[in-house]
Amino acid sequence: MKNSRFTNAIIGMQYVSRWKEYSPRYKDNAASHSFRCASIAILIGIIEEKIYGQSLDKLTIVARALLHDLNETVTGSIKYVTKKDAHVAEHIQKLENEVSKEIVSYLSKSLQPHFYDYIVDAEDDSYIGRLVRGIDSFDAMLFCKREYELDSNPYFKLKFEQLQGELTQSTCQSITWLLEALRNEDGVQQFLNHILNLDLIERWGGSFNLIPDNDATHSFRVAAMSLFNGLLETERFGGQNIDLYRLLGKSIMHDIVEGVSGDVASPIKKSSPVIREAFEQYEQQVAKEMVLKLPLFFHEEMMDFLVHSKDSSYEGQLVDIADKIDALIKSNLEMRNNPHYGDKYYKQLVHIQHHYENPCVIFFLAYILHDLTYDHFVR
Repeated sequence: MKNSRFTNAIIGMQYVSRWKEYSPRYKDNAASHSFRCASIAILIGIIEEKIYGQSLDKLTIVARALLHDLNETVTGSIKYVTKKDAHVAEHIQKLENEVSKEIVSYLSKSLQPHFYDYIVDAEDDSYIGRLVRGIDSFDAMLFCKREYELDSNPYFKLKFEQLQGELTQSTCQSITWLLEALRNEDGVQQFLNHILNLDLIERWGGSFNLIPDNDATHSFRVAAMSLFNGLLETERFGGQNIDLYRLLGKSIMHDIVEGVSGDVASPIKKSSPVIREAFEQYEQQVAKEMVLKLPLFFHEEMMDFLVHSKDSSYEGQLVDIADKIDALIKSNLEMRNNPHYGDKYYKQLVHIQHHYENPCVIFFLAYILHDLTYDHFVR
């Protein structure tokens, strides 16, 4: 199989621009949007369960929200108005479906049924599919809200009002609950702002970057790789005790705290055991304060996802692994044009080789990294 082509699709999501024709103050792309959708989906899943007593598969909600736009790496970001036009709607839907199926076909056979659900069926006519569509619109509304509040572009104010009106009429109670909380719950509003503004936290400061990166795009890739790795170990290597929902929640939320703390370079954070412990305590305290501002019924899961994202559990270890793998991929992409990243790449590769013997790491180094390197340097 060509699992590396699936990984390339994950990497390519940040190159798919959104809203570009309207000259937004803040640039947006499919990776940042998908990270936000997945974060909102975590809240929606908890609301469905705790407020409305629905026993929905929360893993499916979040995974579909994370990967529902993966076909845009081929189709591009097609305008909503175009998708709904009577002349082309059916053709676009068919094209998107075919592209999504092709992306799934790259994966190992044992993984395909899961990712078919998360990618091809992401926005089907089921209740979860309707939730994913509502979450997609909710994120678009949040983006437009930030734009019209901080800039004078009249388009975004009109679009915000349109999306808000449509969401008010949603048949999904959790969507309307979250919309009302955005207006009246300071803790929910602040948390959604933290999610929205994570795209403002730039990564790899102090290095020349051919490819810009931020915490939102990074979190998308870490979450997608974590889901892939978790399913790989479950389906191909017998890792039956992995809680995939917990893994996905931790990976999506692992850098939310940097919306407050900023992205402090790893060599600084880890320059001594004392400094490392001090940063860990600081970031945990910031994360706890974020969670405690949310309504009580969110606390248990969000504490686990935010405060203890890289704990000693196997799920926490897999988040750390995906984080390290993403740094390795970033260096692999950059080092052809910047020798500085060649040194980073070698150090990260040695660290991964010497510290992890997990099946997903061995698989990545043996197959996916080889193919990515060939693609980036030969093709």
